[in-house]
Amino acid sequence: MHTSQKGLFNRVIKTTDEPMFTVVGILLQFVSTPDQNGGDLSVMRAGLPPQAVIPLHSHNDAEIFYVLEGAMDVYQDDEISSGWQTSSAGEVVTIAKGVKHALRNPNSTLVRMVSVSERQLYCFFRELAEPLDPNAPPSAPTPEAMQKLFEVAARYEYWIGSPSENAAIGINLG
Repeated sequence: MHTSQKGLFNRVIKTTDEPMFTVVGILLQFVSTPDQNGGDLSVMRAGLPPQAVIPLHSHNDAEIFYVLEGAMDVYQDDEISSGWQTSSAGEVVTIAKGVKHALRNPNSTLVRMVSVSERQLYCFFRELAEPLDPNAPPSAPTPEAMQKLFEVAARYEYWIGSPSENAAIGINLG
């Protein structure tokens, strides 16, 4: 234990002190970053608005979602089995590295969750994050925001499913 060394203790983070962002329509609040915790993990508070969809995608970073309020549908395809499951408050969803997955909130209420990810996914989200106007409800992503998503995803070598691949699992990208 390193308790005798100075500078190893981080302050307790009050989430009310941290700004909220939107990443292509999803609410994110970065509450513990890799730089803050001296590791490779990020902890975020997240909100999936009513009727919001995170299209089919994959990346080489594991993700963990702990649902605090509401319920969301989670699709996973590990090339052996695939399908949708509903995750409700108090449940944890673990997405392994490289697994194709999608999220959707088919309900009329916001899904609140805690998300844990690795450094690269945190950096990806930070690059896409735009400050959230606390006086306005989150809006659907603009075509410009979606274009930026595709450009940043390509740079990080993340895979994003095509409209037909999303349609095949029941997601209409409009």
